[in-house]
Amino acid sequence: MTEFESILQSVMYHDRASIYRLVPGKAADGSDDYEDEETLVAEDVPCKLSQYGKELLASKTERALSVEIDLRLCCARDVDIREGDRVVVSHQGQVFELFAGTRFVYPTYAEISVRRSGEAGNDGH
Repeated sequence: MTEFESILQSVMYHDRASIYRLVPGKAADGSDDYEDEETLVAEDVPCKLSQYGKELLASKTERALSVEIDLRLCCARDVDIREGDRVVVSHQGQVFELFAGTRFVYPTYAEISVRRSGEAGNDGH
């Protein structure tokens, strides 16, 4: 990590993330299992979660109002976040469960599109 990246991390990255990934499971006898298992691949990763002008997508069913919002997660370039990973971010006292999309790597940081999906009003916000 360069000195600039170190400064950037200390100034910008006040949020923390845990990254989970689906990996092929193994049966008790060591053979391949057909169900994937979610595995923690990194935790307490310094990051910054932010909005960037994307609109909230909402759809109403008979039972609930479903909402989706796209957000942006910035972190160090060497953080291994892959498309489809589940990312749990702690941001200013709130916890967001997100799914990773496209990753863009820049000279000093990485930017990952993340999506939050769920039913409106079910998380206390």
